[in-house]
Amino acid sequence: MNKILNLDILNTPVSQIEKKSLTIFFILYIALIVTSSIAYGYLLNNKLNLYDENFNLIFKNIPFSNGELIYNLKNFNEYFTEYLGVKFYLQKTPAIPILIYSISLISENFFFIIVLKNLIFYSLYFFISYWTIRSINKKYLFFIIISIVPIIIPYNFTVSLNFVYEDCLIALILPSVFLLLITDYRKKYLLIGLLFFILYFVKTSVFFVIIFVPLLIIVLEKKSLKKYLPLFFSILSILIWGTYGLIKTDKFPILNKSSPVNSHVMSFALNKNFHKYYPNKSTDLIPINHTLPNNIYNEWEVYDFFDKKNKKYLNENLDRFIKDTFIKINFIFFGINRDNALPDINGEFNNEIRISQIISKAILNLSIFIIILKFFFHFRLFFDSKINIFFIAMVIFNLVPHILVWASSKHLIGIINISFIYLLFFIDDHKKNYKLNTFLKAFK
Repeated sequence: MNKILNLDILNTPVSQIEKKSLTIFFILYIALIVTSSIAYGYLLNNKLNLYDENFNLIFKNIPFSNGELIYNLKNFNEYFTEYLGVKFYLQKTPAIPILIYSISLISENFFFIIVLKNLIFYSLYFFISYWTIRSINKKYLFFIIISIVPIIIPYNFTVSLNFVYEDCLIALILPSVFLLLITDYRKKYLLIGLLFFILYFVKTSVFFVIIFVPLLIIVLEKKSLKKYLPLFFSILSILIWGTYGLIKTDKFPILNKSSPVNSHVMSFALNKNFHKYYPNKSTDLIPINHTLPNNIYNEWEVYDFFDKKNKKYLNENLDRFIKDTFIKINFIFFGINRDNALPDINGEFNNEIRISQIISKAILNLSIFIIILKFFFHFRLFFDSKINIFFIAMVIFNLVPHILVWASSKHLIGIINISFIYLLFFIDDHKKNYKLNTFLKAFK
């Protein structure tokens, strides 16, 4: 124990740390995740009424259609929802529903489910942090800081502890991928591939990430057949979801048609009232006529119906859409107030400033400022560094769908965590540069 408490250990390379020290840190790390999961679970239940008097999960109360999907899996052994009065097989990708459903086969206890889900994904992030930081021989203190990146900012931490929306997994998977991309861990291609495979089943909006980042890997990494694994797993996930869609609906879902519900979701953004609600008020409150004609019988007919309306709106209101796009960009980079709010019992909207948002946006903008400085101070060296290229790629390909549709605070947690890691690597690599002129030399 004395060795654990000895501060000198913090300056020791991770590769030289004894297993006992790492084990104790991991136990403390997991203890924090377990206690935080339980505490957050109580708070989440107060808002959504997610468990009964026996603490068993009430599946139908899980929002965003995930509860309905799990309920139908358990009771009808079929993956579907009723959406706008139409049966949908492709409304949501299955990562969250299947994860919660699988854990519930062991126990339906609410706290067991939320704790086990968080143990799985935080342990994954912890070990990827360890393997990657060890591979580049960084210090133990740096590893500790990297491992708690998803925990440090309170709001971001609560998003990752959640299980009712997909962003809880993206918040941990994206930074895990980024760590693997910028380090030399020998099994990184396999792990990146598996993470991309999972990621597509979490949310199809990551399509650009799981296609273009693997292509970058092929171009940038040294000759090795293993570097094709990420692209292989990405294509495999797209084919599996597409084949399922083809079997169930006679159409192959991909890109903007990865889910037939996409056109309906897009109709909230392609609405003349969008700017009156976003980002302060929930977009669900935007007045839209959801009534479908009587001759619509399947999910692709729903897609076509709203897609035609969206195209008509875009042709007639392109200037409004462009203005709305700048509102989205402004929120992504500078929005620090509580967003996407629903009215309280008095009809008031709580849009108070979030300290977590101030910290998050400062991290995001500072990391982008640094990357811009690097680019202009020495163009050639900029492209010799993988961390710069992969950081830009991960941020851009993640943001494109959110700029086209919209982004809420929870959608940005994965990007914030990536930016945090990028910033920490920059600080660690240049921590001896105290003076401004020395700091600027770091870019040359």
